[in-house]
Amino acid sequence: MQRRQRQIQPTDFKAKAVGVVVRELREQAGHSQERLSNECGFDRTYISRVERGIINPTVSRLWKIAEVLKTPLSQLAKRMERWIVSQEGGAKKPSGGKALH
Repeated sequence: MQRRQRQIQPTDFKAKAVGVVVRELREQAGHSQERLSNECGFDRTYISRVERGIINPTVSRLWKIAEVLKTPLSQLAKRMERWIVSQEGGAKKPSGGKALH
């Protein structure tokens, strides 16, 4: 019996954030990976790799994904930042002790 190859895991926390947010927005829009990839003009495996944090899309591709999901690119970026902060255990504090917003 042949063993399955181990799946590649993301090594970049920010790439993982991109993937998590793209997946959330895609699911909220009711799109499958196939539908999103078709509407963006990408291969389905590209969307899969983005969502798993394996690859980091270019800004122009991220913009296209946001367009298809009817979400402003700025909103996508804000959600990625919030996800990263939540994974780090809360807002970082500068030396003055005040939380960053």
